[in-house]
Amino acid sequence: MSLIELKDVARHYQLGDIDVPALDGVSLAIEAGEFVAIMGQSGSGKSTLMNVLGCLDNPTRGQFLIGGTDASTLGPDQLAALRRERFGFIFQRYHLLPHLDARANAALPAVYAGVGTGPRGERARALLQRLGLGERLHHRPNELSGGQQQRVSIARALMNGGQIILADEPTGALDSASGAEMLRLLKELNERGHTIILVTHDAHVAAHARRVIELRDGKIVADNGTPAGHQPPAELPSDAPPVRQGGWLRRMQVQWREAVATALLALKSNRLRTALSMLGISIGIASVVSIVALTTAARSSIEKDVASMMSGRIPFWSGNPSLPPGVQNKPFRPHEIDSLRALDGVRSITPNRQLQLTAHHRSRDATVQAVAADANTLRARKLKVVQGRYFNAMDLEAHNQVLVLDEKARDALFKKGQSPIGQVVLLQLGGGPPVGTWVPPTAAMPFTVIGVAATDGGAIGFSGGMSQLYVPHTTFARKMESRAEVWSFDVHLDNSVPPQQVREHIVHRLKALHGREDFGSFNADEEFRKFQGITSAMAAVFAGVAAISLLVGGVGVMNIMLVSVSERTREIGIRMAVGARQGDVRLQFLIEAVVLCCLGGLVGVLLSWLAAQALNAAQQHVHVVVSWAALGVAFAVSSAVGLVFGTLPARRAAALSPVDALARE
Repeated sequence: MSLIELKDVARHYQLGDIDVPALDGVSLAIEAGEFVAIMGQSGSGKSTLMNVLGCLDNPTRGQFLIGGTDASTLGPDQLAALRRERFGFIFQRYHLLPHLDARANAALPAVYAGVGTGPRGERARALLQRLGLGERLHHRPNELSGGQQQRVSIARALMNGGQIILADEPTGALDSASGAEMLRLLKELNERGHTIILVTHDAHVAAHARRVIELRDGKIVADNGTPAGHQPPAELPSDAPPVRQGGWLRRMQVQWREAVATALLALKSNRLRTALSMLGISIGIASVVSIVALTTAARSSIEKDVASMMSGRIPFWSGNPSLPPGVQNKPFRPHEIDSLRALDGVRSITPNRQLQLTAHHRSRDATVQAVAADANTLRARKLKVVQGRYFNAMDLEAHNQVLVLDEKARDALFKKGQSPIGQVVLLQLGGGPPVGTWVPPTAAMPFTVIGVAATDGGAIGFSGGMSQLYVPHTTFARKMESRAEVWSFDVHLDNSVPPQQVREHIVHRLKALHGREDFGSFNADEEFRKFQGITSAMAAVFAGVAAISLLVGGVGVMNIMLVSVSERTREIGIRMAVGARQGDVRLQFLIEAVVLCCLGGLVGVLLSWLAAQALNAAQQHVHVVVSWAALGVAFAVSSAVGLVFGTLPARRAAALSPVDALARE
């Protein structure tokens, strides 16, 4: 059985409506170990025949047998396996990858055979030393002469064994001395047992072969046949034995490692374009991470303040808009409030008694709100004394005319830097509206300032924006407002009973006492959960807006990768010629897109972290943190962007025909 056999093989091309036959009914057989020259003028079909013989192209009709296997029926990956295991290519233009050195170029076929870095590097070194390039292992193609580059391509052809070596015009780009050396090397390889198929238009070059096949217009017009007495070699000798190919798992490991290394090399070789592509991803990731971190910090701060104000508290007030017109609202009387204190889950109740009045201190006046305060008022309102002291038992029992200012009232009545402690403030009553049927008396009473209160940890206050001062509730009841009834109160919970259940019990008791529900209330915990839902939705909206920039960056990456595929078409053809499958090419470009996006994501996370540090240094109210979770999400999103937007370029690269890709300049 012949090593190669063609039976009535034709290859036609369509140029519009015109059918162009490049090969027309070619039949021939080549034995293992032959040295065959395929000769013909330009347009005779010799290059097309070489492409069919090398499994770079499929015939339009006919059978093409290699070792008894009909290659014309095989798919792209099966043809790639044949090229990887059986063939070695020597091209006229060398077709070396410019970003790899001589050893890496020679070792390229072993990558797709699943051979590890060490064994394939040693094999490539041995082959190059045998070809006289032992001192040029780490030189790139642009640092080698034409003859040296051609010898590197010979080493590449022998890397996986090279049972069949196809040489396409191997002397066409060489000077006469280098051309003669190339022919000598081919003859030596043939003597070692390799099957050499030489394609040339030069009769002098063809004369070095033992068999010459001449083509004209896609047909064989002359063939002197296999030399008489030819004996196929029993084995394929070599100075360095062919490397052992790995299994599918080993091949996948090698492929992934090589794909990452190739991606980094490709990105490094186009630094400016890589930086600009990364910029879009970096801006997108930085926007998303920064917005998420900022909204999370803001939500945490706001929700902490809102929770400190609302949690553990149920406010009640007189008035219900659903009552019929003309129905008078009733205030809450002391015995009603006392009856609520006995309910389960109620820790304490704070009546809200306050008046709007005018405060005077020397030449300064301010409209303030006077609040009747007991021992628990500041804690209930999330306030603390920051200067001076709070009321003691004697102040409450003796109805002392003392007060505690909030910061806003202090700033309104006193100069900056002036201590208000011990100063006398006149409170002018009658400055506010009537409360129900009670009209506050008009009087000016002196009160001594004993303290200044401020919000506890930045919590939201209860003043509604008005300056407030706090006086003992006993003094308030005796000298400012004698009515015992109140129009609102706050219930503080002890968490032994669910808040909703406590509220229902209080509502039931007040309805029984008032005869109707002429009051209002709300469950602070339930409202707080609604508030959290609103803030979560707003954070998601902001993150979505920021993600638009990430989408734009992804489109930019896809555009750059499409340009890269177009620029590196010949590289793709070279990789396919030495045995890369479509999946290998697809994986390479996908990983390149993912690496590009991940690098951009890393820069984006760094930018967002720097922005967070700058914001934290500039203010103390909101602490922004870029968490490890955000880092993980950023890399996951970057990888996803690379996969999504790298799929189209990768599929386009994998779909290229090897012969068309190699012909691209």
